[in-house]
Amino acid sequence: MVARQSVSIFWSNAANWPPVLATRLCVHSSSPVRDAPCWVARKKTDLMDAGMSDGCAIPVVPREGWRAQVMSLGCTLAIQVVATASTLAFAVLAPMMPHVAPSSVGIFLAVVYFGAMVGSVFGGAVVSALGPIRASQCALLLQTAALLLLTTASPLLRIVAALLCGIGYGPITPASSQILARTTPPQRLGVVFSLKQTGVPLGGLLAGAVLPSLGVAFSWQVAMCGLAVLGVFVALAGSRLRASLDNEATGGLAVSSGWYRPIAEVMAYPPLRALAGVSLIFSACQLSVSGYLMVFLHREVGMALAKAGLVYACAQGAGMVGRVAWGQLADRTGSSRRVLAGVAALMALSAFGTALFSGQWPFAGVCVVAALLGATAIGWNGIFLGEVARMAPPGKVASVTGGALFFTYFGVVLGPPAFGWLAEGGDSLGTAYGALALLPLIAWGLLMRGARESPAVREGAE
Repeated sequence: MVARQSVSIFWSNAANWPPVLATRLCVHSSSPVRDAPCWVARKKTDLMDAGMSDGCAIPVVPREGWRAQVMSLGCTLAIQVVATASTLAFAVLAPMMPHVAPSSVGIFLAVVYFGAMVGSVFGGAVVSALGPIRASQCALLLQTAALLLLTTASPLLRIVAALLCGIGYGPITPASSQILARTTPPQRLGVVFSLKQTGVPLGGLLAGAVLPSLGVAFSWQVAMCGLAVLGVFVALAGSRLRASLDNEATGGLAVSSGWYRPIAEVMAYPPLRALAGVSLIFSACQLSVSGYLMVFLHREVGMALAKAGLVYACAQGAGMVGRVAWGQLADRTGSSRRVLAGVAALMALSAFGTALFSGQWPFAGVCVVAALLGATAIGWNGIFLGEVARMAPPGKVASVTGGALFFTYFGVVLGPPAFGWLAEGGDSLGTAYGALALLPLIAWGLLMRGARESPAVREGAE
């Protein structure tokens, strides 16, 4: 039996850290680095992004130093970029596919994120059983299979592909979080996790800037196959890290029951319930941008595919910047809710501006409005999760965050199909974007009400 000594050190509101739940120093006699300390960082944001259980610490095993940290970050970032690009490939290439209606894009994304909900529920168990690298490899290979199925242009296989793509997407974050937690010193976790999270908009940028150009130069099937080849390459490239990072794989799945409890915890506390509702609205807006902007620019605004892809990439790149900028603003102002309310107002304004796009608009003007839409509709996630963690009681940050994310994913499942059906009913995606501008205003009202009430951390939380 492995002998362990544990020392718990509790910090609160350290100078350069968000409120910390706990940091535990464990000395493992059988550590890969003999007698080396294994740090377990328990920052709220780390638990939140990793989807960890508050009662289940993940050891950080020191390895060869900064090179190992760079390799781990590079590996997880590459995995996230390819995984995100794979989920968006159908949406950005849909204008080139025959007999694909706008509502089909929404249905596809809904099935993808339903699969992601399933994959996320079982993601922790899969990572524990296979190890984070092997789990990530399997996830990418599932998405590769989905991309190849899409090249058949079969409506039935398209649904199967969406489900496979989503199930593959689900375990990506738990796996990458465990990798980074094991290789990153505690004092750098915040920066490293933030850099890894930029993989989501970077994946959107890859999908928007590269895939349409490949489709124009060759065909949309070639673009799909090219991304599939990239996925296989990234999966194989991670193999060199398996020996050091998959050494704690259990080999057996252990699925927990009681999945509904985090949802009940959110519903029982009104401020959290309101914040979960805001995330449902924001996520519906986010996927309506990621899923339909490319189709709108090409079919209704009249942009060439390559040019529309640049605008789409501009929106995704602004989302990447927004994820960092809004978080810094929230830290400086000390009011995440007011910053989120400002994001909601700008989101509504930019969605309305998007609805007014036409062929007479200058390209630079389209890029500016699209960038503002991307910075808000794609960049809100980090401060939302931080506010959820701040309001959670001790010992339940990950649990409450999981419950809040259930509503976030629910918005993803509902939003894109509703947007597509609205576009078909109004015979215009521009009309749908105009209607979309109303949703952030509802979120703004919920957030401003909460900001006026200034709910402190939930009683007993700190």
